[in-house]
Amino acid sequence: MTKVYALVCLLGVMSLTQTFKVTPHPPTWPSAFSVGFHEDWNISVIPSSDGAWYYDYNIRRARFDHLQGQSNYFCQGRGLTLKDNHSDCHLIFATDMYVHYAREKQCCRACGPAEGCTVLKPAWLTGAKYIGKQTISGMVCHGWEKQGAQAADRWYQTEDGTPCQYWEMYRIPTHPLHTMTFNISTYKVGPVQRSVFDVPDYCSITCPNPWKPHGEY
Repeated sequence: MTKVYALVCLLGVMSLTQTFKVTPHPPTWPSAFSVGFHEDWNISVIPSSDGAWYYDYNIRRARFDHLQGQSNYFCQGRGLTLKDNHSDCHLIFATDMYVHYAREKQCCRACGPAEGCTVLKPAWLTGAKYIGKQTISGMVCHGWEKQGAQAADRWYQTEDGTPCQYWEMYRIPTHPLHTMTFNISTYKVGPVQRSVFDVPDYCSITCPNPWKPHGEY
């Protein structure tokens, strides 16, 4: 084989590689991790706030903390008697989902599996559409989109699996875009202390206004 012929073959292989790029497969989450986030809404009357995710699918548990200033739609409007319904709210996923305002020791069961309130599976993005790269917080992140029960969900992460951002968009124009940008310095893979998922004893009532999927009110 001549050097010229070998070079032509190499260029041909390079051309095919560039033409037929492999689309990244939807990722699978680690079975357990924790990470902090900053939460934004693209509607002026809702302020931004911070929070944290705790996830351990090995024990089928999750907790999503929406901290001071939050206006999370699962936390709000559940009918609890509160001094400040924008204070720290923990959404605890055990068998059911509980809304817990820890500072005021107010808590209730908001919904369960029948309403779709279950812990996400690590492979929940199976079948998601790859939507390309985006620079988020200075990092190159890959994104996937999948239609959920209520909204289109997007998940962005780096090539090494570090979460960058999650957002959801309701197709109805009056519903806002909701974004969680993750703090990579807080990302930790591995089992979460089980007590994080404990449901307080006073979480013994059903919320006066239980959460229902949109269209069932």
